[in-house]
Amino acid sequence: MIKKLQHRFILLTMSCIGFIFLLILLILNISMTAASQKRDFDLLSEYIRNKNALTRHAKEPYAVDSPAPDGIPPAFIAGGRPNDWFNHMRIFSILYDSAGEVKEVSTNNNPNLSEESLLALAEKILEDPKGRGKISGYLYLYLPDKEGASIYFLDYGPERDMSMQLWKMCLWVGLAGMLIILIPVIFLSRWIAKPVQLAFDRQKQFIADASHELKTPLTIITTNAEVLENTLPDNRWLNYILEQSSRMKILINSLLDLARLDSGNEKTAFQSFDLSKAVRNASLSFESLAYEYEKKYCQYITDGLTLYGNEENIKQLVTILLDNAFKYSDTKGCVTISLTQTAEKKQLFVHNTGKGIDKKDQKHIFERFYRIDSSRSRQSGGYGLGLSIADSIVKNHKGQISVKSDGKSYTDFYILLP
Repeated sequence: MIKKLQHRFILLTMSCIGFIFLLILLILNISMTAASQKRDFDLLSEYIRNKNALTRHAKEPYAVDSPAPDGIPPAFIAGGRPNDWFNHMRIFSILYDSAGEVKEVSTNNNPNLSEESLLALAEKILEDPKGRGKISGYLYLYLPDKEGASIYFLDYGPERDMSMQLWKMCLWVGLAGMLIILIPVIFLSRWIAKPVQLAFDRQKQFIADASHELKTPLTIITTNAEVLENTLPDNRWLNYILEQSSRMKILINSLLDLARLDSGNEKTAFQSFDLSKAVRNASLSFESLAYEYEKKYCQYITDGLTLYGNEENIKQLVTILLDNAFKYSDTKGCVTISLTQTAEKKQLFVHNTGKGIDKKDQKHIFERFYRIDSSRSRQSGGYGLGLSIADSIVKNHKGQISVKSDGKSYTDFYILLP
């Protein structure tokens, strides 16, 4: 239980840290992408303004020694932009006349882009024309005018690749940081779980000590009552004492079993044994009970299966499940037990017809002292410890136990053992 608590704390803490990291990374990526696209749109707009200014200037000759028009870089007018040559080569354009015919296509001699590809992109834009946008990795500006229209493209590939590289780098750095953070989180989980572990250990010690202390006086009470029964036969007060002493003995033995299983001392008695034989011997004792209550009892046990574990614990597990199945099966109902090999695991299956277990109760039935129906449990002598003991036995054997029921007509218990 403590280990599970630590694992949940670690998982929850690291999930929160990971979520915050991814959220920050996503916000940074979105903001940087938006800023990069805005910068490129501004670059594209500047290119168009400079080109238009250059066109107007070409129509109005001026003296060679006269200053260049305002806002037009001399290097650009001279035929190039040495300081921005790379960005210049990423800009492409298509000009249309007033009739919608293509007047000019400029790919800037880019070998990776053909005029046909550029025209295909322009046709998609003209289907739903917008002032600006993004299409197939290109940013574009659509500018209609009196003489026709023009579409300017800018290759957004370098920014996209840079953004992806930055994303990957941040992701790897973040994962490395999370691995570093994981170490103090593990130590923190142990520190947080210490008070719980201390309380749990004290609880186990109290149960073990109280059970041992109660066992001796209970044995004395039972023995004296049995002696008095010989001298006072058919005395209802003595019968009440013996009946309640018997119930108390069952409860104390169950508590001792839980304390023993919690301590882990049972694992020292692990050895390989014939699982098929152990299950069969434990299940045979219920044949007389099935005959007495006229219930159908079926056993399907595969021979030759072995298990490394505690044989007595496995017999106790089978007894608990079958006892539970017989108690809560309907009148003249059916109880089935089977043991099979599934892949590399052994599957123990116990089925009974009857009222079943509601879904809201199924996740609690392995908790200590949990009883679905208190009145029915008292009549049958149950204390809500049987399935808790079964669960502890299965976990000590590194197995899994689960329940399945429709809450109306049947209950199935599945146990997988290594």
